[in-house]
Amino acid sequence: MASKTLRAGDTAARSNNIQKAISDYEQAVKCDVTKTGTTSNNDGIPDYLKGLVNRNTAVLRKTISPVLAQKMLIILVKELHIMTNSVAKMKNKTTVVKKSRENNQWEFSHAIAFWGLMILLFLPPYFRGLFFQPEQERALISTAVIFWFAWLWKWSKRDNEFLSHPLDYFVLAFPIVYLISAFQAANYGLAVDEVVKTILYFLVYWLASRLIRDEKDITTILHVIYISALGVALAGLATTTGIIHINDGFKDGRIYSSFQYPNALASYLAAVTFIGFYLWRRTGISFTISTGEEQKKVPIRLSTEFFFQYLYTAGNFLLFTVFLGTKSQGGLLVFSLMLVIFIAGLPKGGRIPVFIHILLTGAFSGLAAWRFVSVAVNKSNGSAWFWLFAGLVLALVGQALYSLTERKGLLQWITVHRKGILAVILLTVLAGCAGVSVYVNTHTGEVRALLQLDDIHLRSAIERFYFYRDALKMFALRPLLGWGGGGWQEAYRSFQSYMYNSNQVHNDYLQIMVETGILGLLTITGIWASFLRIAHQLYQGARENVPARTLFWIITVAAVSIGAHAAIDFDLSLSAITLVLFTLFGIMRSFLAHPAADVEKKKNNKYVPPNNAVLAGASIASALILFFGGCLATAYSSYINVIQAKSYDQALSLIQKAIAYNPFNPIYYDDTNPPIPSLYHVDLLHLYQAQGKLDDAMAASMRAVELSKYNANSYADLSTLYSANKKTPEAVQAAEKALSLAPFQIQWYEFLSKTYLIAGYNELTAGKRDEAKEYFEKAEGVPAKIQIRMDTLSDEEKRLWKDAPPMTVTPTVKLSVGASQYLLGQWTEADSNLKATLDDDKNKGEAFLWLAVLRNKQDRAQEAQDFLAQAKKLSPDLAKDYEQLKSLPVLRR
Repeated sequence: MASKTLRAGDTAARSNNIQKAISDYEQAVKCDVTKTGTTSNNDGIPDYLKGLVNRNTAVLRKTISPVLAQKMLIILVKELHIMTNSVAKMKNKTTVVKKSRENNQWEFSHAIAFWGLMILLFLPPYFRGLFFQPEQERALISTAVIFWFAWLWKWSKRDNEFLSHPLDYFVLAFPIVYLISAFQAANYGLAVDEVVKTILYFLVYWLASRLIRDEKDITTILHVIYISALGVALAGLATTTGIIHINDGFKDGRIYSSFQYPNALASYLAAVTFIGFYLWRRTGISFTISTGEEQKKVPIRLSTEFFFQYLYTAGNFLLFTVFLGTKSQGGLLVFSLMLVIFIAGLPKGGRIPVFIHILLTGAFSGLAAWRFVSVAVNKSNGSAWFWLFAGLVLALVGQALYSLTERKGLLQWITVHRKGILAVILLTVLAGCAGVSVYVNTHTGEVRALLQLDDIHLRSAIERFYFYRDALKMFALRPLLGWGGGGWQEAYRSFQSYMYNSNQVHNDYLQIMVETGILGLLTITGIWASFLRIAHQLYQGARENVPARTLFWIITVAAVSIGAHAAIDFDLSLSAITLVLFTLFGIMRSFLAHPAADVEKKKNNKYVPPNNAVLAGASIASALILFFGGCLATAYSSYINVIQAKSYDQALSLIQKAIAYNPFNPIYYDDTNPPIPSLYHVDLLHLYQAQGKLDDAMAASMRAVELSKYNANSYADLSTLYSANKKTPEAVQAAEKALSLAPFQIQWYEFLSKTYLIAGYNELTAGKRDEAKEYFEKAEGVPAKIQIRMDTLSDEEKRLWKDAPPMTVTPTVKLSVGASQYLLGQWTEADSNLKATLDDDKNKGEAFLWLAVLRNKQDRAQEAQDFLAQAKKLSPDLAKDYEQLKSLPVLRR
């Protein structure tokens, strides 16, 4: 495990029981202790540890008697030495296969798999947090290759173990549950995407838990995660000041960086900041136990540990600065709570140093973040970087002062005077409260502005409770298997309490519950329960091993930090964060001995043939995953290439290829929102429609509806096709379905009123007067539908409605209503609604046309000609229908 530590602060903390310590020491000297290193007498203590005693005795002489201090230090060093040998013995037990040329020649496979995993952990944050499907598919392909090399290495070691701990089974159950729920998914394309993500998470967890062989591997993984996060932080600072451009990397005074979402970035940086605290502390521990001989030969300022403490200080400063620059209220709340838990759980002797480091780094990071962002908003980029570097220099100066005072006995002094220090801190807090009170009373304007800002955040919190309530509605309808992956995104508009736009629940556990039902909820609960059980066992079992206990604790805190914030946001939807989380799960799992080790130990002295069936099975599994990911990636590539097509035939060929490789994605059949503006619609429906193949277009539209059952746009396109084919009842039914799927979106009321008008027109021209009258009356009733829906809202829901204007009768609705009223013979009402439409640029041309028809029926020929002239000017194509419209019979009630 990590290097062992001895802190004089621990010694002073035991000064209340000095006599008992002396007795324990005398008993320990009599024990038969395994000796390592060079010793000068029978006590089994190496000379380098005795050097540590001698170096620290002078410090303790200032607080307790010299003799007792000497003996106490010897006791602690003795315990440390015994613990070191115990850990060494435990490590020796993990050897499972006798070394030979045969298995050593496959060691390269471990290197490929391990460093492949490192690349997989390093890169995702720079690809939009791995939030989008194409990047996830490419990551899955890479992981499948890494998975095969890992099995090649295990095969060479005769290690056939795949799953053995409850955590293994629960993590594997995660993709299985998503796969099962996909069979009844609300959107099959989104369900497939979630299966891709969860397979990726399992593979990364399994790789991390199996490829780790020692503490060096763990440290390497933590450093890769840490350095990657530093790159993300620097990218955020650079895009804030315009040095580089990241789309939505800095917006509204908040740093988004490559994640393009500040709250998720805050969660990610918070977790990695805790890792940074551990790396800083670990270097401090390593520095403390440097041998006496080394310290005599190498100046402290030139030691490696001394240098790395400054590097970690700078890194932690940057991470925390950008974390604060995200201005994530939820992120700051979760971090603050976890920080208290983190410090409380650290082993004694580590709390004060880490607290001082956090205090110094946090103070200067806060100053730098505040000034950097506020200045950058005003485009003063030079000043922004000045404040950042000033904060960095202050943080490094603080580290230098801490290092100096630590060597002078700072920690011992704090231990002895802790009561007085606590009193000073308490008085400082009280003085701060008094200062805040004075500020509030003398700066009422600024306080009112702050309260308004808090009201915004409070509104955001209330909104999320509505999301949660609506998620529970969906869960209640499908409690067992849920709505499939992406179920919330697909269907939430059918259940929302008021109009809001949110493709995520903003609570990953509720989202899992919506998507996979009780089975998914039990699975994610099992994952966390198993992880925390392992963490508790390891933490409690390492009471005397301070470095190991610290490592177990930091992995737990970093993981729980991500998991806690995921309860109030959608962090786990960004796979870059989830990969870090499942890697931490895997690291914790790696500390447990695999059951295969005991079997292999028995075989250590005899030849064990490789199990080729296991390698074959792993190869097949890897090939299947590779094929699965490859098909999806090829399909998306063809879909994107449609945009570059030179003709409709070429575009049609490409989209058909995309469908052949992934027949479950509805956007390939009907996509009303293509990723890049194009000359062609990049979906099968519109390509067929453009070529006049209406039957094929209809088939494509119906397939889109089958794959995306709660997409109002798909039903609207289907309704349009039905109308074009004169299938009036089907067109109306599809339009009504679209409205029922999104009852708080005004465009579907507009579409429905238009569909009713067209349906009535088609029936009227077909001589079906009664059916026509029914549809015109339904069009006339659309404004009442809008009012009824708005009346269902409470005052609070109306106040929270901000993502769109409140629903009212729009000019588009009034146009359809006015035209229907004209054909129903309600000319006064028709005239009023049509005139009300003239102020709308989008509809005024058609409104002039209907007014011309109305004036013609009223025998006001000049006005009719004037309105027609306006119609021809604004909408010449529509004006061509004038003769046909004025010939329509008017229905009388």
